[in-house]
Amino acid sequence: DAARGLCDEIKTETPSSVTVLAIVNDGKANLVCACGKEAVAKGMNAGKIVKEMATICGGGGGGRPDSATAGIKDISKYPEAEARLPEIVKSSVK
Repeated sequence: DAARGLCDEIKTETPSSVTVLAIVNDGKANLVCACGKEAVAKGMNAGKIVKEMATICGGGGGGRPDSATAGIKDISKYPEAEARLPEIVKSSVK
């Protein structure tokens, strides 16, 4: 909930932002993504972003264009997902 709140705050204060946070708590890993209004208008979709990143990590998830979450099964794959993030975002631009 704290990570989602932080992402929501960032997207409100920075409308052109795409924010992804990775959280590990009690042995469970999750991704939280938020896209500001301007980013969504340019084609960014938080649900698609976390889904692609989570798939790399053996997980899944989704959500709305402006806010989404996903579970990660294999946290050791996160660096690969993080490295692919610029490519994922770039492919979303209209």
